[in-house]
Amino acid sequence: MAGPAKKNPELYTRAAECFKALAHPARLRLVHRLQEGDCCVGEIERCLGLSQPNVSQHLKILKKNGLIAGRRQGTKICYRLSDDRLRVVLAAVLGEE
Repeated sequence: MAGPAKKNPELYTRAAECFKALAHPARLRLVHRLQEGDCCVGEIERCLGLSQPNVSQHLKILKKNGLIAGRRQGTKICYRLSDDRLRVVLAAVLGEE
């Protein structure tokens, strides 16, 4: 059985990059928080207890890898998960139902 990855080995590289982006506890917590709904930087700071520069750095990595997306709301940027399949991956990794 030849799936898409077998036909396109670059998909393995892309998947590895996504897993690397998730390979930090703060980023996993951030993505887990975004499962609950859109969230702005200030809310993420308060929720995770991280500084604004730290949150921005993690958001940049997740956004670069296509895991989250941002949209401007007035003076703020609110972030959301880019793909709902990420919920399944997190549930499997975190042992959630």
